[in-house]
Amino acid sequence: MSSLDGVDLFGSGPHGFATLAWERSQVRRGFAGVDGEMVVDMGLRSRRIVQTGRLCAPTAEALDAIVNEIELWQDGRLHQLIDNLGRTYPRVMMEGFALDGPPKCGRGFWCEYTLNYLQFP
Repeated sequence: MSSLDGVDLFGSGPHGFATLAWERSQVRRGFAGVDGEMVVDMGLRSRRIVQTGRLCAPTAEALDAIVNEIELWQDGRLHQLIDNLGRTYPRVMMEGFALDGPPKCGRGFWCEYTLNYLQFP
């Protein structure tokens, strides 16, 4: 079960995570009359973690409450994320949360979403 700082925000529906590579900053300098270039490694910067899934609830109001609770976590602070495979990601900031279209009605209410995190070294 995934969680953000120990809180189960996404247990209402299936979801998955895609962890992208760490970004590394470099400065490249060339000098007149010298073949090649100098590369200065500026170190790790961040990496992006993308979560996609579905939120489900019995009523439209309950679904709206789940969405509102998730949006509260876009606070600019660093949190600890545990994905649905038990992998731990410390120093994670929720960068963006978006619903992929309007809520749908079937056996209850549901909507697809995409959530972007930034993890810092």
